[in-house]
Amino acid sequence: MNINITLRCHSCGEPTNCRIGMSNRSVQPLGFACQTCAQTIDLTIRPTSADIVGADQIETMQPFDQETNFVDLHLDFPVTFEKYVMGETPFMRAAQRIGHEEMQLHAQRLRYLDEHHGDQRVFATALKHYVRDKKTPFKLVAKKRFKTEVASEKPEDYNAALYNLLAVMMWPFAPPGANEDAVDLFLTTLGPIHKDSRPALRKFVEEILATRFLTTLQHDCLSIYSRILSAELALRPALFLDFDEEYKSAPVAMRVSTAEFQSYKDLYKDIAELVSRQFVLVAAVNNLQKRANHDAFLPGIGLTANGRDFTPANLDEFAKVDFGRKMGFIDDPWYEMQDGAADNQLRNAIAHFKTEYDEVSQVITYHPRKDGLEASAPRTLSFLEFMRRILIAYREMHRLHHLIKALFYYQYLHIDGESDGPQANEAPAD
Repeated sequence: MNINITLRCHSCGEPTNCRIGMSNRSVQPLGFACQTCAQTIDLTIRPTSADIVGADQIETMQPFDQETNFVDLHLDFPVTFEKYVMGETPFMRAAQRIGHEEMQLHAQRLRYLDEHHGDQRVFATALKHYVRDKKTPFKLVAKKRFKTEVASEKPEDYNAALYNLLAVMMWPFAPPGANEDAVDLFLTTLGPIHKDSRPALRKFVEEILATRFLTTLQHDCLSIYSRILSAELALRPALFLDFDEEYKSAPVAMRVSTAEFQSYKDLYKDIAELVSRQFVLVAAVNNLQKRANHDAFLPGIGLTANGRDFTPANLDEFAKVDFGRKMGFIDDPWYEMQDGAADNQLRNAIAHFKTEYDEVSQVITYHPRKDGLEASAPRTLSFLEFMRRILIAYREMHRLHHLIKALFYYQYLHIDGESDGPQANEAPAD
């Protein structure tokens, strides 16, 4: 269903014709910037009412003309900047872009988000219980709200319940089969190391446990999940792009109908920084695999053109390297990062307040280098593309979280002496 209304901007008085495509979400917060003066106009649609901030609703002339400012709005799909065309609603355009089968898959994920929206706060509380080692409250919430049992008081069973909980809430954000593929990759990589270099693997795991590096990394990953769920409205159009081959091959200018860049820029920065820290584990496993020593980087791999050696002396030194340079110190890596998973220059621009945002066009301009008084050559991307990058970066973080999970299982099943069987076959694939 679509609703056509006309709003008059409080700031400049100019009217804007709005075609609103209705989502199945019970509360639909929508927004756009007036094309004449950039005043933010917010609409919150509820089952029996609607609130408008920044404009007044006025009498609508049907059909819409071509001279008046026009916006399409829809929570679930990207919307375009084009003029009004009767019948070419966001839903119809989306269906034409990806086809019926993919539309059904997108709708399935959206329904899941709608159904579980009310669980988000309880989910965030459950994760806090886990981080604070509040076992009884965690167990009760997991069972009562998410039908997830903690099988015993063993730490591996609490860990299993945690990752089952993540599977329940975060399912819509994962590409099909991605979690199982990640688990298989980590088990098949760590298994031979456990077989051939068990003392070296044990030493590495004991070190990252003693320094609390692994625990802190897990807790920081857990802090991201609730923030992704809080961003799900702006991520819905980005999820649609999973199926849009036209966008992947040649991105076109499309908008998001809710929130703004300022609301989510720190989320991207924090995920990128977290992925950088997770790559410490990738490097360590690579060193164990190649040289049976987690601190041993390939000699000379960091040589510059003038022969100066930048090779990290150990894993701690590697951890301090900027993310953009980390992959260069991992020889013939066993792990391949997904395309677009982390843009270090965009992360730096956000971290150093070198971004600008045009609310009308939803275009982000950023300066990738740390310069002095003179700004570097700017780059641009749309807000929709930025939300897509958050989604891809989140998926990379979640994928590497499976490595964290595998290393904890190694502690529980091998170091703590609970079992001496095959490497962590009991680790669930959420």
